[in-house]
Amino acid sequence: MANSKAADRYAKSLYQLAKENGTVEAVLADIQYYQSVVSDNRELQSVISSPIIPGAKKQAILDAIFTSRFQKTTSLFFKLVVSKGREKELTEIASAFIHEDKRQKGIKEGKLVSAAPLTDSLRTSLIAKAEQMAGGKVSITEKVDPSLIGGYVLTVSDVQFDESVQTKLTKLREQLLDTSYIPKIDLI
Repeated sequence: MANSKAADRYAKSLYQLAKENGTVEAVLADIQYYQSVVSDNRELQSVISSPIIPGAKKQAILDAIFTSRFQKTTSLFFKLVVSKGREKELTEIASAFIHEDKRQKGIKEGKLVSAAPLTDSLRTSLIAKAEQMAGGKVSITEKVDPSLIGGYVLTVSDVQFDESVQTKLTKLREQLLDTSYIPKIDLI
C-alpha cells in the first residue's frame, strides 16, 4: 500500500529528528509497538480515525496507552500529529517510518508467496536468493496462497521470480492451445 505524501513527509521528519537525537532504534521500536497495538485493536483504530471524537480526547487516549512506554521524541511527535489533525494518518506514518528506516539502512523489501508454509532451510535459501537478486540485504514479507498449487513467487523491488506450479500449468496450457505451428490450408 502506498503512503500519502503527508505520511511520507511526517515519517521522514520523525526519522531525521530521531537520527539527530541518536534514537532511531528506540523510535523504531515505539513505532512497531504502536503498529502492533493498533492492528490488534479494532476499537482503537476506530477511535483514532473517527472524525466525531475530538483531537484532545484522542490525544488523551494515546497518552494513556503509549506515553509510559514511548520515548519522549515519539510521544511529542504523536502530540504534534494529533494537534495538526492528522491522527488518522498515524498508521500510514508508522508504515512510512519503517520503510524509511529500511531505505536508510539499504534494506530492500521483498515479498514471498508460497503454496504452503516454508521450512526454515527453504526460507533461508530463498532469502539468500532474494539478497542475490537485490544485491544487498532484503526484508521479506511472507504469505501463503494455496492457489499456487505448489512452489513460490519471490518479488524483490521490480523483479519477480515465479516458480509456482500454477504459472507453469498456465504456460503449458498456452503452449498446448497455440496452433500457430499448424499450416493454414488455402482453399482455392
